[in-house]
Amino acid sequence: MEPISNFGRFGKYVILLAGIGLLIWGGFTSIKYSMPDLSAKCEAVITSFESAPDKQKDDKIKYSDALVSYTIDGVHYDNVSLGQYEASWVIGDTITVIYDRNNPVKIQTLTRTFSGIIIFLASIPLLVISLFSIISVRRKASKTPEEIAEDEERTTAGKLKYKVTSIVYPLSAGIPIMAIGIILYLMERNFILSLLFIVLGTIATLVSIRALIFYFIIKYRNHKDAKKEETK
Repeated sequence: MEPISNFGRFGKYVILLAGIGLLIWGGFTSIKYSMPDLSAKCEAVITSFESAPDKQKDDKIKYSDALVSYTIDGVHYDNVSLGQYEASWVIGDTITVIYDRNNPVKIQTLTRTFSGIIIFLASIPLLVISLFSIISVRRKASKTPEEIAEDEERTTAGKLKYKVTSIVYPLSAGIPIMAIGIILYLMERNFILSLLFIVLGTIATLVSIRALIFYFIIKYRNHKDAKKEETK
């Protein structure tokens, strides 16, 4: 038997901790940047940027915030702090912002609004894969060699190679990846990137569905074979 590497032994726990970290981060970000009404949107124009010297780069100018102007229900708001800056922005750009109807000067971009959800979705594959690996290893360790051999025989019934991981892994990754692509599309950030996420997520989900179909075929054939053995 080949020796198990330290990563093979502890890697699933590292992935689990990473998943928990992303889950907490995503939840905290979602709560922090939650908005009461996502339909309260308007177009805002970037009027200027707030800046400060960057001490780590010889006092070069570091932009940290964008100021925007917009109109809501006939009321004009000028030079409102967005609390966010992106390098691709230039003065005069028009961006979509979400605002609080009860406090119209509280605004943020779609990117910030959905960032917590994206981080939360990214944690799901890590959590599912790590937990499934931990449970599978513990179950296998509790079985006798005869039981393991019997399980292997069942999973190859009808000459169809099948593994539970071929359902769990693609499905746990495919749906969150597809959801992230849809969110990126709604954010109008990058059509090509959002399309790529949607396509990859769809492919992974279809692979999982294919494996699930094989699973039922194998179960059906196993059931028929068991009946044949009983009638002999």
